[in-house]
Parts: sequence; C-alpha cells; structure tokens
Amino acid sequence: MKFNLTILTTCTLALCFTTITAQKKGKRGKSASSEILNMTFEKLQEDESITELGAISILDNGVSSPTENAADLFQKGAGKEFGVPNNVFGSEMTSETGGSVYAGFVAYRPGRESSLRSYITIPFLRGKGNVSLSKGLKYCIQFDVSLAESSKFACNNIGAYLTKEAPTTPSGIINASENLIRGKHNRIHQGFFGWDKICQIYTAKGDEKFITIGNFDANSATKFLTVKKPKTSDVEALKHAYYYVDNVTVKLIDSEEECQCIATNQMANTEEYSTLVYAKAANIDENMSLEEQIAAHVAYFGFGKKDFTAGSKEALKFVAGQLKANPQLTVLISGHADAQEEQLGASKEEFKDMGMVRAKYAERYFMAQGIDPSRITVKSMGAEQSSKEIADVDEDELKAAKNRRVEFTLD
Repeated sequence: MKFNLTILTTCTLALCFTTITAQKKGKRGKSASSEILNMTFEKLQEDESITELGAISILDNGVSSPTENAADLFQKGAGKEFGVPNNVFGSEMTSETGGSVYAGFVAYRPGRESSLRSYITIPFLRGKGNVSLSKGLKYCIQFDVSLAESSKFACNNIGAYLTKEAPTTPSGIINASENLIRGKHNRIHQGFFGWDKICQIYTAKGDEKFITIGNFDANSATKFLTVKKPKTSDVEALKHAYYYVDNVTVKLIDSEEECQCIATNQMANTEEYSTLVYAKAANIDENMSLEEQIAAHVAYFGFGKKDFTAGSKEALKFVAGQLKANPQLTVLISGHADAQEEQLGASKEEFKDMGMVRAKYAERYFMAQGIDPSRITVKSMGAEQSSKEIADVDEDELKAAKNRRVEFTLD
C-alpha cells in the first residue's frame, strides 16, 4: 500500500503548527483514509455507567439516537438488566471482535405503536472534527445484528442511512428515500443466537458525515415474521422486533472484491446442493454413564448451515442441562463438515471451516444458558472424521448428511 505524506504548516503571530498526515492513495488517484469508521460501542464517557435503558448517548464519540425512544447499551458486568450476555431483552455474547459492549434498537412494532422505533446515529470523526465521504468513491459498509429473545417478531429492512446532518425527529419513523443500504437480499433476520452480518457497497455522494442504523420503512413496506422465543429464555416476550447491533464499519475500497458481503445466518445460497438433514434421537438407557449420555446427543445440520434444527436443539438442551446440574463438568464441542463443504470452503468464504462455525454457534448457545466460557472448549474437525452413524449401505448423500454435525465430549 502506498502512502502520501502531507505537510501542513499554520502560523500565528506567536506560534507555528506543523501537521503530518498519512493517507492511502487509491487507484482513482484520490487520497482518503481507508478506515472511516470502526464502532464497537466500547468507549463510555468518563465516570459514566449503564444504569438505564436508552443510554446510547453516554458514549464518548458523538453517538446519538434521534428519536424519543432512544437506543440502548449493554455491557459485561452491568447487571442482569443491561449486562452481556444476559440482559432484559435476551442473551447474546459479543462477537469475536466486538469487545465487551454492544447496542440495541427497536426495528419494528405493530399497530398503534408502529412509530415507537429507535435508531443509532454515528458520526464520521477524525480527531475532534467530522469528515465526509469522498464523492464517487466506493465504501464497504458492514454491521452485525442479532435478534433478541424478547422479540415476538423478526423483520427485514434493517439498513444504514448516510447523511450530511444527523437526523432529528423526536418520535416516529425516519424516512430514507436515498443514501440507504441494506444487506444482500434484504432478508428477515430471525437468528436468536449468533450474529448476522449486514453488508453492502455504497458509492458516496460526497457530503455524508453520519451513518444511522435502523429500519427506515413504514410497517406496510416491512416484511415480518411472528417468532417464538427459545424455551430456555425467561425474558418477557414483547410486541417488537428488537435487535442487538455491533461492529459498525465503513471502509474505503478500491475494488468490490475487497468487500465480502456474506449473508451469515443462512451462510450461503445452498439450493443447488443437498437439502437432506439427518436426524436421530439419542438412545439413552439407565446403564449409561453421564459421559456416554452426553456423547449420545449429536446435533446435525443442513448443508452450508449453522442453524439449529429441532433435533439439534434437543441435543443442546440436554447437554446444557447436565452442565448446569454438574458445575464441575467441562465440555469439548467438536464441529464437523462434509467433504463437499470442505472443498467449497477453499474458494468460497461462506463455506469456510463449517466445523468451527457450527462449534462456535453451539458454544454461544451454552454461554447464553449461563455456562461459564472457561468450561467450554471448541474444536473444528473439518471433514477428517466420519460419523459413527454411517453404514456401508448408506447412499452418499446420507453419509454426507450424517457428517454435518456437532458432537459433545466431557473434557
């Protein structure tokens, strides 16, 4: 990467100041900082702590919420209402790069409360001043969302709105007819565990100084689903679609290949591959040891998927219950893929290391149930170890389905 050094000298009657800045030289011949924004919601104002909902404004970097129904913050150690992973709206770990804090906002409410949404506005800052995106240049915009268990609904239209001025409206829905990006296919984000990445490429108009996260469409233009919270969750189900959000990034790119927009909840467009999902109830008898009972509970997955099936959830629920009942136990989670997933993973990011993706997803489930992460070890086995369930008479498609699994072993 090539950099230009710009030397600026400013003199007054008494003093001269010299500023040296390093800038990325783009292919278009224009200079701009590559990373415009990397927001993980970590930096609170001095002496501030999260003690109430709607606390987004206590961040020390100009973050605000434009509506009367302000967005929320959650932090590790902030207590059962505002904590991480567990809080008043559900349970979610921070992502691997998300630090100890994430935010939350209301994306959808039905009926008379439809206008009671919340949004998160973040300025583009360099030093103490705002900076603008550069006209005609392309930017990769990404952020992670996770549906909170208090949600009776899940919705689409989750997006980012880029503006010259910070939006201001005391209540209601912010309408954005332009300068708006949404994720690929504008999916309904309905995953309770783990994070969905929303990602899109944006071509700047040249005066954008703020990015706002939320739903900018009326209810009539928003697709939604009614969802049921997990049986393991004890939070109150509310008439809203509430999303945690973290890792908001805006980065200048020279080519679209630098911005890998992957729909991570469903992982990939898998219609052309196998649709077979293997399922088998654990066969338990009274003579089995606890270690053998846990090993008998295996979670199986669809091709290219990390989502839990009904059978997978039962396996996870059993193992989590045993870990809760026996606090001295530690568990090894082994994630497996089939051979075709492994082969595709070498060239397609959305299939990369499906064994680890599945193992980490199971780990997040256990941590959401209150299992201390120090008691959990995760390991990716890839496709190197075939399932013991495979029989010689099995068709190749069934063998592959049996290999797409997560296994549990007392460590």
